[in-house]
Amino acid sequence: MSEVATIWHFTRRRLAQAIEGLSDAQLNWRLFDGAHSIAEYLYHVAGVELYWAHHLGGWQPADDFEASVLQCTCDSFLNEKPFPLPQERCTATDVERALQIAYNALAPIIESPTPEQLAKPVRSPIGDPIDGREGLIRVAQHAAYHTGQIWLMRMHPQFPAG
Repeated sequence: MSEVATIWHFTRRRLAQAIEGLSDAQLNWRLFDGAHSIAEYLYHVAGVELYWAHHLGGWQPADDFEASVLQCTCDSFLNEKPFPLPQERCTATDVERALQIAYNALAPIIESPTPEQLAKPVRSPIGDPIDGREGLIRVAQHAAYHTGQIWLMRMHPQFPAG
């Protein structure tokens, strides 16, 4: 397994610890109007992982749910579009499903990337041209960034009790 995959697995474990046992109400709590909820951060993490699985491994959405998760890469995070999933899909069950789909799609690529995948030119979600190697490095640490945000939200005095 590559060093990048080791980092990704670690960040995914830390993310799982940050959301373990959260209720739907906790997943959907917002620090303020217009802020992202934990559920939306989780869909974004899954979307970014699917983005790289798509661009480096040819992954394609199997249904509307998967296509919507892929849209979470940028929509409402890196652009002004609305969040692509309806509130009723922001449940622990659906978020876990999205994270598992993303994990399954990205794991084979990040664990054993081919030389072609590493060298492939790709435009990153933030718009800069990079290669697959740089993309995998970025996605490996991406969940850690949002895990920190989730822990901060959970520590807020107004965060709902379980």
